Amino acid sequence: MDSVDKALPSWLSACAGRFAQVADAHRVPLEWHGRRIGSVHPALWPDVAPHWTNSDDAVATLQALARHLRGIGRTGPWRDEAVSVRDAEGLVVGAIERGVVRVLGIATEAVHLVGLAPDGRVWLQQRAFDKANDPGRWDTLMGGMVAHGESLDDTLARETWEEAGLRIADLRDLRWGRAFRMGKPTEDAGGLGQLVETIHWCVATLPDGVVPDNQDGEVAGFECVERDEAARRVLAGTCTDEAAWVLALALGWPVP
Repeated sequence: MDSVDKALPSWLSACAGRFAQVADAHRVPLEWHGRRIGSVHPALWPDVAPHWTNSDDAVATLQALARHLRGIGRTGPWRDEAVSVRDAEGLVVGAIERGVVRVLGIATEAVHLVGLAPDGRVWLQQRAFDKANDPGRWDTLMGGMVAHGESLDDTLARETWEEAGLRIADLRDLRWGRAFRMGKPTEDAGGLGQLVETIHWCVATLPDGVVPDNQDGEVAGFECVERDEAARRVLAGTCTDEAAWVLALALGWPVP
């Protein structure tokens, strides 16, 4: 694995650079009674401003804005799933359809699970080929966004079942790692989106005989691979950036 060991540090350094793309100063702050909750590309602001008010009902205003953006074709994939909207201090001010969070630069949270075999190999999932983001790429055993009203443990349990058909009781030696924050432009609304997300991750072992089985149709398949093979897939660009970084932290790869 010498060539992989030599190549990983520079690749992960480049990955860290991609994660550190904070919202450009030219984006218009989206504020609720003076509390910043997101940002909007100036090219999109004329479509947002007339539908953005500082009424006392944050939920109704956010929902109305989401419906308007959907009506003019300025959203990501619509999921009928709500995520929390927080201010800069992390206080929840409301909730909004997840399909507009990147368009509005709203910060989100996600949970990833790194699944290990008893012999140290790594379980990877291949994302479905019809996924809107990173179709067909390799990912951690499970990765999903935290829904409105959910705790991290709730999300872990729900997504682990939906994506891998596993219950938390099926896992062994579950431990949480240190979360990290990422930001980068996205292709939502024709390239006007901004991702701002905190990634929480954990590691657990799947006992012998326990095999993941997707339940929601969003996974093409699973493979259990040696750690150096996981690193080769990262270097080949066939893994998502988020999965690559989580794997690096979980498996002790040389992160910058």
